Amino acid sequence: MQMNKSKLLKRFRMLSRVMSNRGDITINLTGNRCYTDYNSITLPVGDLENPDYLELLEGAIDHEVGHLRWTDRTWTAKSYEKGAFFNAIRNGIEDIRMERMVCLEWPGAILNLSKMVTQGIKKGWFSKPTDSFPPSLLLQAVVVYYGRYKINDQVQLNEFCEIAIALLTDCIGQKPVHDLILLLDTIPALRSNQHSYELTEQIIQLLKKIEFKPGDSQGNDSGDSQGDDSGDSQGDDSGDSQGNDSGDSQGDDSGDSQGNDSGDSQGNDSGDSQGNDSSDSQGNDSGDSQGNDSGDSQGDDSGDSQGQNSSVSQQVINFVNECLNADESQLMADLHEQVNNELEKMADEVRSSNDMEQLIDFNAPLISKNDRGTVGTADLNLAKRLSTPISRELHKIIYGLDRKSVNFSKQGRTVEANRLAGVKAGNFNVFKSERITKAPTMAISVLVDRSSSMSAFEMNGANTSALAINLAIDKLKGVNSECIYFSAGDLYEAKCFKSTTKAVKDNFRVSSRGGTHTGLSLYSVIRRLSLRVEQKKVVFIITDGQESDLKYLEKSIEMSELLGIQIVCIGINTGMLYGFENQELLNIQTVEELPSILKQVIKNKLIA
Repeated sequence: MQMNKSKLLKRFRMLSRVMSNRGDITINLTGNRCYTDYNSITLPVGDLENPDYLELLEGAIDHEVGHLRWTDRTWTAKSYEKGAFFNAIRNGIEDIRMERMVCLEWPGAILNLSKMVTQGIKKGWFSKPTDSFPPSLLLQAVVVYYGRYKINDQVQLNEFCEIAIALLTDCIGQKPVHDLILLLDTIPALRSNQHSYELTEQIIQLLKKIEFKPGDSQGNDSGDSQGDDSGDSQGDDSGDSQGNDSGDSQGDDSGDSQGNDSGDSQGNDSGDSQGNDSSDSQGNDSGDSQGNDSGDSQGDDSGDSQGQNSSVSQQVINFVNECLNADESQLMADLHEQVNNELEKMADEVRSSNDMEQLIDFNAPLISKNDRGTVGTADLNLAKRLSTPISRELHKIIYGLDRKSVNFSKQGRTVEANRLAGVKAGNFNVFKSERITKAPTMAISVLVDRSSSMSAFEMNGANTSALAINLAIDKLKGVNSECIYFSAGDLYEAKCFKSTTKAVKDNFRVSSRGGTHTGLSLYSVIRRLSLRVEQKKVVFIITDGQESDLKYLEKSIEMSELLGIQIVCIGINTGMLYGFENQELLNIQTVEELPSILKQVIKNKLIA
């Protein structure tokens, strides 16, 4: 794939956005798998030009950061012990609560999380509820869709939310659903995963009590019915009439009569009661007994008795039991797992269709502001003394970039006397004008090798050189610098662009360790420099030349040339820097040689 400057800059801007740390949580993009160590989040590499990948990636980052910062894993573990249904409801509530916290902390996450939900709808993770939904999935849908729509303003779930509530109302009645909504409305007041757990317990208790609640309008709209302990008519022990077989009484302990042989009551052939052939009794239009329009009995508008309400109550009991005993196949899959699986799938597709050229973006080491290896040596006095002559040489380099252009025309204010002789020959361009272009602003990254191939003596020289160069740059107007140490692990930022070198001088006492990932480290610096506002960007590399990632180094140099970032190589006791054969090498044996070495930069126009 041929790189071009605009695409490369677009890629770097995106990486800078998604990989910026959230608080103390580090974001990594590398490989093709998702995982976390609870201090950092690692997500897989996909196609940066695929909008679906980007929307999932940014949503996943904000979602996972929220869990690391605001979700106590102790209560998640307790929730798993309660069963699949309990944990699914708790997880849905916690996701809503946690994402709300994320959006309050980082308002930009509102759009990222909303786009992730849109992707979830597109991929079927959030689906339109139907009457074929298992009870557990339907109730979970109400919790998730209502919370995300009403509380987190993810309006694309509005329709799904309304349908889910209507279907649940048909199953368990209006009042239980109303009570459930009241519980869900308390989510904004929740402050922890423990609170999400406790709210889930309240929802479970609400479900368990539905079929026992007297006076609760259930099913269609029964009057005096419902529950196991209702007044005039009831469940299995109702007074006046009940069930499909009751006459004036019902159940194992009914008043006037009992069983299949009761007097006024029961059986398919009973007198005042029930059956397909009864005289005063049954059918859809029965008198004293049962049917949909019964007088003393029960139907859709029952007065003193039950009938259909018995089956309705049993339906509710079955609904609740199916919820409580549901397994994972009857529930929505965890959003976290769905997103991660999709990102990994996209990463695998990229790996199968592209070479390593695509993947260099994501293997760059991280840059840390803390380093346990700052136990080396640096000659602070020597660095301070050398900073003045180094500053003079750098001044010549930078302000030598001033441009002076001279033009001649037929009109103007200043006549160039030497051109007057040409007037007789018809050359009337004798008026002189000059234009001076000031030197551009400049950003310089000093990249220092701290690998184990650097001896203690060489490390002292590298530390002192880096300190001297940064002190010198601080004296130059319009020039900013940073200093980054590299080996095979994370990069160490001894000085950032915003700080002064004097304030962080002790950070330059760095010891050596690890391998020499020059290419990946150079790439990290190039990526940062490319997004800076300064007009000119330069990298000073101080190294002994023993690189161990040649293919990345070659690619990074190619990127630097494409982006117009110049590289100045300073070798410590070496005659060659592998991978930099096309770059001019400035070799020093001691730090004192730095000012004179920088004169070569002027002479050979290494910065132009």
